[in-house]
Amino acid sequence: MKPYMIVEGNSQSIEQFEKKVASALELGYSLAGELVAQSHSNEMKFYQPLILSEDEEEEEWDEDEEEEEDED
Repeated sequence: MKPYMIVEGNSQSIEQFEKKVASALELGYSLAGELVAQSHSNEMKFYQPLILSEDEEEEEWDEDEEEEEDED
């Protein structure tokens, strides 16, 4: 997984934006800042930065180490 991401959405599909953020949180990402909202024409655009939590990064690293040990 990428160590960070920005989830984008707009006011026309706010529920879809919320689902994207919720899914990322379930995958182990954490909020990495405040929600950014910008006005574009007749709608609002939303941007939520996320970062992979340290626990998830360590877990992935441990899995890689175990695979290397099994090969020896």
